[in-house]
Amino acid sequence: MLWWPELGFIVLLLALCVSLLTALLSLASGASWARRLPALCPRRGSLAQLALTAAGFALLLLALLTDDFSLRYVAQHSHSALARGLKLAAAWGGHEGSLLLWLLCLAGWSALYALCARRQAAQANAYTLGLMALIVGAFLLFIVTLGDPFARQFPAPAEGRDLNPMLQHPGLIFHPPLLYLGYGGLALCAARLLAGLLARQTAQAMADGCWRWLLPAWGCLSAGIILGSWWAYSELGWGGFWFWDPVENASLLPWLSATALLHSLSVTRRSGALAHWSLLLALTSLIFTLMGTLIVRSGVLLSVHAFALDETRALALLLLFGGLSVGALTLYALSAGRLTPVTAPVSLSLQGILWLFSAAALIVLIGTLYPMLYGLLGWGRISVGAPYFNGVLLPFALLALALMLYGGLRHRVGAGGRLAHLGALLCALGIGLHAAGQQERSVALAPGQSTQLGEYRFTLREVTQFARGNYTAERGEIWVQRGGETVARLYPERRHYLARNQQMFEPGISWSWRDEWYALMVEKQGDRYALRLYLRQGVRWIWCGGGLMIAGALLCLRTRRREP
Repeated sequence: MLWWPELGFIVLLLALCVSLLTALLSLASGASWARRLPALCPRRGSLAQLALTAAGFALLLLALLTDDFSLRYVAQHSHSALARGLKLAAAWGGHEGSLLLWLLCLAGWSALYALCARRQAAQANAYTLGLMALIVGAFLLFIVTLGDPFARQFPAPAEGRDLNPMLQHPGLIFHPPLLYLGYGGLALCAARLLAGLLARQTAQAMADGCWRWLLPAWGCLSAGIILGSWWAYSELGWGGFWFWDPVENASLLPWLSATALLHSLSVTRRSGALAHWSLLLALTSLIFTLMGTLIVRSGVLLSVHAFALDETRALALLLLFGGLSVGALTLYALSAGRLTPVTAPVSLSLQGILWLFSAAALIVLIGTLYPMLYGLLGWGRISVGAPYFNGVLLPFALLALALMLYGGLRHRVGAGGRLAHLGALLCALGIGLHAAGQQERSVALAPGQSTQLGEYRFTLREVTQFARGNYTAERGEIWVQRGGETVARLYPERRHYLARNQQMFEPGISWSWRDEWYALMVEKQGDRYALRLYLRQGVRWIWCGGGLMIAGALLCLRTRRREP
């Protein structure tokens, strides 16, 4: 056990060396002096990069499972009484571990591309792997210098501080990995399109080489966002699914640009038109993913999701974001002339969708960054919340739905596209129902007392106490009745996490085909409990619609493709 942290750090150092060497050999593969090198160097380098990064991540998991509190990361984010599944998820519950997971996803996409890439595009493939290795190497450099997850502390504490209670939810197990898989896939798409530009591929060949990577990346990102909304709905206790928090917006921004990229790239594959649109949207998606890393970890914006860092690491992340973003845009600017423009008819509905999604991304970006800019100018502090986003984005959303319906009826759309568009309509319907059908009430009840909300009667039947793992809790049992018939039972909890001496309120939730019942048990006032009761509609429609959109994207993978 004593040598695990040191081995983990050595493995990350080796991964850094391999990444930088792979980037050098891959990006120089077109030079005359590098043509003597084996063609398999980029491929083997990407596989070695993944193996080393995975080994480092596995060692961190091992330290968490064995409660090695001599590691500062384990001591800060775990506890011996923490459930095993959450111990594993704690690997990405803090700054250093989540950054290592992000690197693992980047290396995984790169290795998968190395294994699946077609040999007909050898030069473009080498450039793709080189650009990915450069991104991985840049983040590895930050980790080994300023974000080491294997840093020791002596003397080792007897017990850990425990994982943040807000993160002790099944959503932590699935939501961040899916988001990072989506981010990594979008980085690969940007690298593949830039590589095609450097290799002087035609627009159609570039789009073909990117398409089959964009679909699963977009699907993973969509799944991560949907799971994140479910997590917020079932954990934060306010009865909503989207708070317009800066970190939530940081995941929405690349999704908006990637959705626009899906539509533009479908045209580029067929006719070669909109090639520069596709390239710029791919680069924008990459920049947004890097910006999300900056927002979450730098502390420049306040968020319930963000990690608090010192100024040195925040500045280093800002420089890393700026360097990679400016580098990608400069590479595009210097190479854009290599792409032969293609003029082909593009439907007005598709052009409208591209502009609308791009404008929506700009609106979200302004609303997210405006508080930071306001503060930097010395004007004080300001927050931008739901009224701005909902009010400004609503016309764009309605117009996008209208164009989607018009385009689907007027033009031929494959089965995957039809399914994805049906999911989008279902999401929109769910959002509308949720906004229009909200009822709520705050009340204090003793066991046996009731209150009315809408057509339902809520009765607090009893409150029981229990202890489990790393917390103690009080659980209420609430019966929801209509016309004397019990239609649902809710079990909200008041939890006290012992290690952090922190209280959390877990909502009780149930639903039918039409309504959703939501209860939160807050403070105890004598023999009565303060309850917040919500009656909602449409939330499950949003998640079902999101599932249909993801299924539609995966179905598009089955369509016949050109060889990249």
